[in-house]
Parts: sequence; C-alpha cells; structure tokens
Amino acid sequence: MSPLRADQPLAQGARTKRLLIPVDPTERSRWGLRYAMRLQRRGEPVQAVLLFVSEAVTAPEVLRFRTHVEIARLQAECGTHILHDAAQPLAAAGVSCQEIYREGDIVAQISDVAEQLGCDEIVLPLPHARITKLLSRDVVREVIKHAQGVPVVTTDAQGVAEKAQDNWI
Repeated sequence: MSPLRADQPLAQGARTKRLLIPVDPTERSRWGLRYAMRLQRRGEPVQAVLLFVSEAVTAPEVLRFRTHVEIARLQAECGTHILHDAAQPLAAAGVSCQEIYREGDIVAQISDVAEQLGCDEIVLPLPHARITKLLSRDVVREVIKHAQGVPVVTTDAQGVAEKAQDNWI
C-alpha cells in the first residue's frame, strides 16, 4: 500500500481527532498549530479548537484608569484578534478550526473546554526549564498535573510531539 500524500482525500469513515490548542500572543503557543498541520499532512483528519483565556485584571495601576467593563471589552477584542491570527495558518493548510474565547483561570478553562467539547488531546508547547519559571506561573506543568480525562501532548517548535516526563510535574 502506498503512503497517503497530503493532497489525497482522506479515507472515508476516518475519525476526526479534535485537538484543543490554547494560544496566546507568544510564538511558543503556536507550536501546537504545527502539530495539527503535521497530523493533517500525514493523512490524519484533525479539527483544531483554538482557545484564548483572559484572566481577570486586578492590578490597581490598571483599575485606576479603566473600569472592569472597559477592561473586559479590550481583553475580548485582543483575544479575538489573537484567535483569528492563530487560525490563519490552519485554514491555509486545510485544517478545520474553531475559535473560543473564555475568561477565568487559564488552567481551569483549558481543562473545562477540553472536556466540554470532547477533545481527544490538549496540545501545549514543551514546558520551560524550571529555573526560568521560578517567579511566574507555569501553565503547561499545571495543565499536565490537573488535566483529567483528556491526554496532554507537548510539542517542540517544529510541532513534533514529545513524551511528557514524570519530572515535569
């Protein structure tokens, strides 16, 4: 049997794999897009669910000049732009894509959306080295630790899946 080329139609009845890919303004968050496109090129039908989560702004420096309503509107506009930008390469590659904006705790929203939409995988970039994250939150490790029922796949910059290691959490 010859290998399936990217331009060949997919086998009828092939199950579409639904991937939750959380995105933010960083290039690192786009590694999951490459993973989805890689699967698509291999002939595996995929649907990408892009998720952008805005956390509540509590900094007094910001709240002094903007109302909660203004901040929420600005965050939603920014999130919509980030989602649309992330969806472009997927659309160009023929990957079906859904864009979702949420507000709340990032880790909780990732887990909730993955379960609510019946995602097959949560796709995240490889975690940063622990030393670089000493003073900030490490969302990747938290999702790996708290995700229930939906496997987490981590990818490198080329979109190649890496096996999660026990010492990551």
